[in-house]
Amino acid sequence: MKLGRVPSTFNLTLAMVLGPTVALWNQLLIYAADTWVCGRGYQGSLNLIPALGLVITLVLVAVAYRNLKAVGALDDDDHGGVDSRIRFMAYAGVAISIFSSLVIVAQWASILVYGACMRAT
Repeated sequence: MKLGRVPSTFNLTLAMVLGPTVALWNQLLIYAADTWVCGRGYQGSLNLIPALGLVITLVLVAVAYRNLKAVGALDDDDHGGVDSRIRFMAYAGVAISIFSSLVIVAQWASILVYGACMRAT
């Protein structure tokens, strides 16, 4: 492992857990706000929910990537020590956060394709 900043367990777990949680909350909030948006005619405001979720997951991608750079992406460790576990969690955090971002983009696409009142009825 490189000397310098070693990511904490909280930083390593953040992107693995918070990314999917944000994607699920994004879906929940879209469904909850859909009827309200339809009744009041604020169609464009429904785009704020996935935009905020996408920003959060992209920040998580950056945090996970910074953790990956801190532990050294290409160092081989065949013994299964602390270095390889930290590296695995950093790679998993990057992958899970990117996948969560793609899920939010797919949920956002449904807002753009279907109007709010089309889904609320």
